[in-house]
Amino acid sequence: MMFVPTLATPLRDILTHYIATVSVRKRSHHTEIFRIKAIADLLGDVPLGEITPMHVVGFRDHRLATPNPRKSGQTLGTGTVKAELMLLSHVFSTAAAEWGMDKLENPVLKIRKPKPPPGRSRRLTQAEEFKLLRAAARHSNPHFYPIVVMALETACRQGELLNARWEHVNWEKRTLHLPITKNGDARDVPLSRKAYSILHDTLPRKTEGRIFDMYCSHGIKSSWRVFMRGIGIKDFHFHDLRHCAISSLLERGLNTIEVASISGHRSMQMLKRYAHLSAWRLVEKLDPKPTAKRQRPVLKEHLPAYPAVVTEWLRRVDIDFPDFIDLRLSGPPQADNIGRAKDVLLRTLVTMLCEGVPLPAPSPADVVELPHEQARIEIISPL
Repeated sequence: MMFVPTLATPLRDILTHYIATVSVRKRSHHTEIFRIKAIADLLGDVPLGEITPMHVVGFRDHRLATPNPRKSGQTLGTGTVKAELMLLSHVFSTAAAEWGMDKLENPVLKIRKPKPPPGRSRRLTQAEEFKLLRAAARHSNPHFYPIVVMALETACRQGELLNARWEHVNWEKRTLHLPITKNGDARDVPLSRKAYSILHDTLPRKTEGRIFDMYCSHGIKSSWRVFMRGIGIKDFHFHDLRHCAISSLLERGLNTIEVASISGHRSMQMLKRYAHLSAWRLVEKLDPKPTAKRQRPVLKEHLPAYPAVVTEWLRRVDIDFPDFIDLRLSGPPQADNIGRAKDVLLRTLVTMLCEGVPLPAPSPADVVELPHEQARIEIISPL
């Protein structure tokens, strides 16, 4: 017998019907099940037509005081509670519009909603980014470093990367097609040189299937939490990589329309929340250098000195360059290790320039971390 919801039906049964007929067609279906459970636990026994604004206020206040299971000593965030109220509101509007209860009033519309939290503005410092990428390159899962680089280079959301498929990579045009995105619009994402290299050279290429098939949503979240704890970077979520990428695109000179076409933002206001430009990058725009001076080729500017971590062990000396993920030298204590490091650094920089790869800006020496007591900082010039 077909279920027919009425005003006398308990909200619990209404919510079950909503899951089966409405929520199941949404991409957020699994997330909504958890939200619906929270609503049913508190209001499930009340008939739909008898729920008043007072019931909703009681639900709101109870949820705002509920301990956060993931953050000890904190309550649920206002964003979580607001999302639950929006879901409950949609249940009422659906019942009125589609289930024959046109006289049903929506009590959620009459109450004050929790104020949403301010948008996150966490961004990696230069030192943190190098630290993260160096550690990611040594991760046991071969997909971890590639997915981190792709997030930083493409500004794709976590779900978009996890659903990206090999058959949607256009090698000739250097784009990645995303047929399913958060806002429902398909888009083509241009691939930077780094992103293209990850797909073309780093990962084992296939003709079809998911690109990052070694991860699922829960798996990447779990791996990310353990990884960030291990390297000591605090309060940085995987989604914050998207924030870093968007800010970087704006700092490279792309306008907001171009960045929005890459990131998939519909609202310029939402895009503005991500764009925290580094002030020092705007100085040259305020006081541009004379054209002739700016275009004069100066070798020192093209081949700057970089900080190196020199660690002296009993039988060897290790030299690491924090600004280059895989640049390391080892040699006996009596050898001219600094001289060898200069030669290797010079070859690395010249190779990058010949290939059109931009050189990383040298990290300030005072932000480079020393991993051991035996380590010291040396500024090494390739010239």
